[in-house]
Amino acid sequence: MSYKIVNLEKAKDDRGNLTVFLRESELISAKKKFGQIYFVTFDKKGVIRGNHYHKKWHEWFGVIHGKVRVCMEDVRTKKRDQIILDAKKDKYIRLETGPYIAHAIKSLTKYASLLSYADTQWSGSDTYYYKLI
Repeated sequence: MSYKIVNLEKAKDDRGNLTVFLRESELISAKKKFGQIYFVTFDKKGVIRGNHYHKKWHEWFGVIHGKVRVCMEDVRTKKRDQIILDAKKDKYIRLETGPYIAHAIKSLTKYASLLSYADTQWSGSDTYYYKLI
């Protein structure tokens, strides 16, 4: 299954935390074009976002507030996995999903928000509904 988990260091001081989410040097040359950065919010516990996959997109997700469960399935092999992204952990986790990885994200806290980066601008032509949860 085409996904990757990276633990990100938090630089913490009395003001809060600073974390580098994604560096150009971490992108392979084919993905070094800019797509879009976006925020996803969940306004109550149990909200589900996603339930789709892309044939071309790579996406990087990191929770910046709250806690979410990400369910994933490779639509070609039907292999499934899931991960909890929790902003209160000692390290932030960055999740990268590749093409054909269906993903659904469920809020486990009253409020949650994600920072996301995609290597291509969104268009409905590369988003395919796929119910996971």
